[in-house]
Amino acid sequence: METQRPLWTDHPIQTRGEDRLNFSDYADILTDIILTADTPLTVGIFGPWGSGKTSLMRLIAERMTGQRTLSHRRARVVWFNAWQYERDEAALWRALFLHILNALQGEEFSPEDARQIEDWRMRLYTDVERTEWGSLQVDWPAAGRAALKLGLSFIPGPSTLVELAKLAQGNISVAEDLVKAFRRERVEIHRRRLSFLEEFQAGFAHLVREYIWSRNGLLVLFVDDLDRCFPARAVEVLEAIKLYLDVPGCVFIIAADREIIERVVQSQYGTESDIPFQGRDYLDKLVQIPFYLPPLEEEQILSFIADHAPEVDEVCRTIFAAGLEPNPRVVKRALNIFRLLSDLARRREQAGVMEAMVPGLLAKMVVVQTRYRDLYRDLQEYPVLIQDLEIAAREGTEVQRPVAPVPTETGTLLEKYLRYRSLLRMLRIGPPFAALSREQIAAYIFLVRTTGAEGTELPVDLPARRWADLVSNDPTRLRSAVEAIRDQGLVQWYVDSLARVLEPHSGASVTERLSAATALGYLGDPRDLDEMVEIPGGPFSCGEERRSVMTMAFRISRYPVTNAQYARFLAANPQYPVPYVDEEWARPYNWDPVTRTYPEGKANHPVVLVSWEDAMAYCAWAGVRLPTEEEWEKAARGEDGRIYPWGPSFDPARANVRESGIGSTTPVGVYPEGASPYGLMDCAGNVWEWTATPYDEEEFIIRGGAWNFYAEDARTFVRERARRDHRSHCVGFRVAAGPRIRPQPSGAPGTSEI
Repeated sequence: METQRPLWTDHPIQTRGEDRLNFSDYADILTDIILTADTPLTVGIFGPWGSGKTSLMRLIAERMTGQRTLSHRRARVVWFNAWQYERDEAALWRALFLHILNALQGEEFSPEDARQIEDWRMRLYTDVERTEWGSLQVDWPAAGRAALKLGLSFIPGPSTLVELAKLAQGNISVAEDLVKAFRRERVEIHRRRLSFLEEFQAGFAHLVREYIWSRNGLLVLFVDDLDRCFPARAVEVLEAIKLYLDVPGCVFIIAADREIIERVVQSQYGTESDIPFQGRDYLDKLVQIPFYLPPLEEEQILSFIADHAPEVDEVCRTIFAAGLEPNPRVVKRALNIFRLLSDLARRREQAGVMEAMVPGLLAKMVVVQTRYRDLYRDLQEYPVLIQDLEIAAREGTEVQRPVAPVPTETGTLLEKYLRYRSLLRMLRIGPPFAALSREQIAAYIFLVRTTGAEGTELPVDLPARRWADLVSNDPTRLRSAVEAIRDQGLVQWYVDSLARVLEPHSGASVTERLSAATALGYLGDPRDLDEMVEIPGGPFSCGEERRSVMTMAFRISRYPVTNAQYARFLAANPQYPVPYVDEEWARPYNWDPVTRTYPEGKANHPVVLVSWEDAMAYCAWAGVRLPTEEEWEKAARGEDGRIYPWGPSFDPARANVRESGIGSTTPVGVYPEGASPYGLMDCAGNVWEWTATPYDEEEFIIRGGAWNFYAEDARTFVRERARRDHRSHCVGFRVAAGPRIRPQPSGAPGTSEI
């Protein structure tokens, strides 16, 4: 039977034998400095929460206790945990002074000094009691009715409660006497406090000089957990040290998060002064030797886990070392969570209520919950975000992008977390989330959620939230919503609603239309993408010089041929190769040669990576043809010779070109305001389109511009050429056919339709 290993506690290191983080080297050096340096001296041990400040101080205390050589002084160690006295409402500096006086009891004081110390101790206790009485405040409403306002440090004595009871019953004369008495008492307490501090300052210097410093000793005061106290009280301790205890023979070792202390001091002194003040200036004057605990190195974390948790495999250790904050307390906490969840998952697996967990994936989710709280909250609503981040981590710069620039300050969910290099580095290690379904990812997310309340409840207005995700133009939110809608069996309702967004007069923004069309690329686009537009015969203004050219009547497809349409051709011709180019630039557009499927979510994008021969093969199968360049120009331009399909000047809201900032193909037909006079979509931008017109024996004319070309190339009269075997991620095609044969009057010949 497997032995159950105990969870790790958060107790600091107490002795060198317990040191697994190589802190002893730090302790040795600091101890030698402290025992030989001039005094008074203040050492600051700085580091964030859980970095090991207390452990280092304990090792220093152990190292210097009892050590005395010709070059070292004997240390009298005093340990003061400021946070321990935080709940004591009396002044924190009083607790500090009493702590020091108690620590000096072992010395053989002269009778006079012993009496002085006892007097100080009694006055400190007395002043605490006086403070309790002196903090009572009485307030009167304007109407004259007695009211009581308490600001008590401790529970008052019985006599005070009796008087307060009389006051509450409306005995105004007694209340007035009490107010006067308390005011007098507060003045007296303030006077006594000043007198005591002046006396204590001189007397403490005398005690240290006579009984410690002159005997080659040191009084070493360790102040721990100062940054966990309330701001004003933390500053109170620092000022007490500087003003009343900073005498020859004394060393003060203060453990704190420097940034927190600096913010506290800044808030206390830096807001109401005309003189520029920085919190760091305060600490620089107080601390002569600052020591910043360095973060743990990955090798230290790996060694630490290997020593204490050998059951954690090498992959998980590497994941923790790469992804966790390099902080001893954080590492312990994460490993405790991982051990707990591993046991829970194993039990549920044995009970048959869940699939087996992959340890490496569980370790990654523990890291996310421990270090990246915002990401963990987002994952609860958008589980596929972890897959998108993993793709970005494993494939570098080529990450999934929105279908158009996102008009927000924060950008997409993916962009929000791409700045965390340690997160991306961790996601590159070990097993991937890529092959998991939404439900399988959710199992890891919500299993980890059982260890804490970091997560948030999912929104109750899910239909509205799903719709917002579908038109958000954020690929992660959109894909997550698509998968949830599929799971809920609500595809048709959302498809119909999304299609209405694409209608010309829907009032939707370009971003919303792009996002809606992208969602339809996943859920199924209900538009008739095979629709043909009738173009009448006759002259039109052709070319930049606007020469008159005659065309016959013909039909042309309203949209470029899409991936979904081309997939039907490939299904009917299984021997024909899929669009594929073995180059990095083509990867987002390549079809899978094995499954013969287009890239996920791009069913309604124009097919690219097709040569002129490929376009001709499709036309032969579909019973259509490629348009000539004159036909293409007339359909895109109309008869009046306009420069762009919509008019004389460019508008980035009407076409997908370089100036639009999209950076890839878009679903067809999402720019209704960019339609040609005959209603053709995407004649300007998105992809260049093959025509049937040859330039020479090996090249053919292409028209229309593309997503990675400038707007001037999308003008209706611009011509480009490409080799017949050329395949590009910015070249596609649309098809044409002869005019529709109209039904003839009864008895007339030719009643069929093409």
